[in-house]
Amino acid sequence: MTEFSLIDVAETPYLYVDRETGMAMAEIGEAMGSAFAEVWAFMQKHGVPPAGAALAVYYDYSPDRMAFRAGFTIARDDMAAAEAPVKADVTPAGRVAHGMHRGSYAGLQAAYGEMAAFVQAQGVDFAPPTWEVYLNSPDEVPEEQLLTGLYQALA
Repeated sequence: MTEFSLIDVAETPYLYVDRETGMAMAEIGEAMGSAFAEVWAFMQKHGVPPAGAALAVYYDYSPDRMAFRAGFTIARDDMAAAEAPVKADVTPAGRVAHGMHRGSYAGLQAAYGEMAAFVQAQGVDFAPPTWEVYLNSPDEVPEEQLLTGLYQALA
């Protein structure tokens, strides 16, 4: 079970590419992996260092399709390096619901259900976007030790 709280966050600049997939975990994983590789290659080519972790940002919510942005946090000054298909944006500043998910990415769906119940209990409403910050990688740690920060903007 993931514990949630309401916190205030600053906006975070990031470089990203857009992806859209079905909801199968293998398809999502493949799309995320290719997006991260594309943005990372762009950053290396243009000398843009990461300023933090990888992230995925969700603006469109659908039961059978997932549209998302995937990339890396960067310094604000490096946003000008964006060049299609790599784009730059910021996560929103302000009050958000936040939780830390530990374990497999397959458990994120249940964590989002817990987040929705938490937000409803607080008497506040969701607003786009939702984003995930990947604090480590399956290449670095066993699946049960994966850490994913979950953020939900509020209306």
